[in-house]
Amino acid sequence: MAQPSEPEEAALENEERWISILENTTSAPWLFSSKPGPKEKMMLAYILLFQIILYISRPKGGEQFLIASAFGTAPAPTESEIGRARIAVPVILRAVVHNMSTVPLDSPLRREHSDIFGIFGALQAIHDMYLTDTISDLETWTTFWSRVQPVVIELVTTLDEKGFGLSKDEVEKELKESK
Repeated sequence: MAQPSEPEEAALENEERWISILENTTSAPWLFSSKPGPKEKMMLAYILLFQIILYISRPKGGEQFLIASAFGTAPAPTESEIGRARIAVPVILRAVVHNMSTVPLDSPLRREHSDIFGIFGALQAIHDMYLTDTISDLETWTTFWSRVQPVVIELVTTLDEKGFGLSKDEVEKELKESK
């Protein structure tokens, strides 16, 4: 069997780095912590959702759309990169739901940002429908992802617009460090 070329080896290392970020996040000790305040929980939700968006929209030889499409619909063994990401993403989404649902109901942030919590309500409903158990079949995953992806995008966008996101400089720094 032929050895991979240097560019192929570099591409494989890059793919491994992207999936490792998601997998390392799922095992972080702070992921389900209830210690930060309400504002920090919303910022953490943004960062976690942003990681998912970065993974799915990462450049891969000009095939950005194909990665996003394959992530949602392609058959993939659990040990493959996509399979591993499909295991990590629900854990991260559970953490987002956990953190945002622990923002007290009487918190001024809930009143000031009712739009964010309205979108979060949609994420929480999808969570309750699909993420109380492991998603093990492609049909359920495809249905789940087609429902949750637009909510994730809308929530991360709204969190960013309302000041809970990263600055342009912080995003550029993260992108440089991930290369």
